[in-house]
Amino acid sequence: MEYRTCTSLDSESIRRLMDIGVSDLLVGIPSFNCAHTIGYVLHQVARGLTEYFPNYKSVILVSDGGSDDGTREVAESLKIGGIPRIFTRYVGVSGKGSAVRAILDAASILNVEAIALFDSDLRSITPEWCRIIFEAAMKDADLVTPLYTRHRYDGTITNNLCYPFTRAVYGLRIRQPIGGDFGLSNTLASKLIESKLFDSKHVRQFGVDIFITHTAIANGFKVEEAFLGTKIHEGKDPGTELSPMFIQVVGSMFTCAKVYEKYWVGISGSRPVPLLRYPITYPGPEPPRIDASRLLKEFRYTLAEKKSLLGDVLGKDLLKNLTRISNSSSLIFPPEIWAEIVYSFASAYKSQEVDDLLETLRGIWLGKVYSYITQTEGMVDEDAEHIVEKEAEVFEDLKPSLISKYTGGMFGTT
Repeated sequence: MEYRTCTSLDSESIRRLMDIGVSDLLVGIPSFNCAHTIGYVLHQVARGLTEYFPNYKSVILVSDGGSDDGTREVAESLKIGGIPRIFTRYVGVSGKGSAVRAILDAASILNVEAIALFDSDLRSITPEWCRIIFEAAMKDADLVTPLYTRHRYDGTITNNLCYPFTRAVYGLRIRQPIGGDFGLSNTLASKLIESKLFDSKHVRQFGVDIFITHTAIANGFKVEEAFLGTKIHEGKDPGTELSPMFIQVVGSMFTCAKVYEKYWVGISGSRPVPLLRYPITYPGPEPPRIDASRLLKEFRYTLAEKKSLLGDVLGKDLLKNLTRISNSSSLIFPPEIWAEIVYSFASAYKSQEVDDLLETLRGIWLGKVYSYITQTEGMVDEDAEHIVEKEAEVFEDLKPSLISKYTGGMFGTT
């Protein structure tokens, strides 16, 4: 990776990186107010680098968003052997994407062979994660995405939106396109840094993961999945804590669809990506906290307050079906209706990139999450996974509808 001038790192961090010189591996950890977990993540990463890559020169970079809870003190006080560790306050818009940009710029300075990105709130990471991610990224994979065992109500943005959309639009069955714990080749990292999408507000925030995945696919990079066991982290209630994340992730996803339209418009069906499996042990998943009644309330509020916008985007018939779903006692979203709604909003966002569209879709998505919870209540996670897969197949089947809406330049139909 060729070094280029960067503005995401301060002068002191750049000086320290240049003093380290050329390195083989870089582990980047975006962080913000994670004092209670950062020590564990750093300890496991250091063990993984020491045990599995003792003959490689490695660096750990914590890219922080201005934590005030002692994250820096914990990260800098932990003993991790002889592995160079840098804690930096990235420069730029506050958000995970800015943190990742600083990590990629650091990788450019170090001219590393491969990069691993790990979230700072992980409570299930093990040294084997480093081994699995890096061994793939140093061989023939440009992007290594994680495959986890997760509770059926964890990852609601992924399960009900990002996975089926990515699978249907780009034709690859990447189960965790926003998993966050990625491996990157140096060639992919260089491509990401060059992308003008990195300047968009959503990519600079939580939209960075979907940007990485979709950019890799659309530019012909090789993608593989790595089974990492269970993801246990700080779970979020979709009705109370995921609003900004939803806006940023979906805004980035729809922006990528617009930029990469020429790539995906001719793709039909989907195929799996290679899966890497190592013999690892892992705990069972933990259920997240979710207030289902709040999901239903916000869904119905959105439908009532945004009826005019919904009519413009969805058209009369689709809005009528959505209203019928809202008024039903069971509130079950047929996957065909949900796919058509998502595709209608993606097409509308192509014409008008405004957050009001994303916020309105978020309210409807909460109803979809409520429907999924109702439908899978009492199921084991494996059976719920079958429902997610079936719904993704529906998104695939209805992709011609997306193309028609997208290339036609119109919103809903009457």
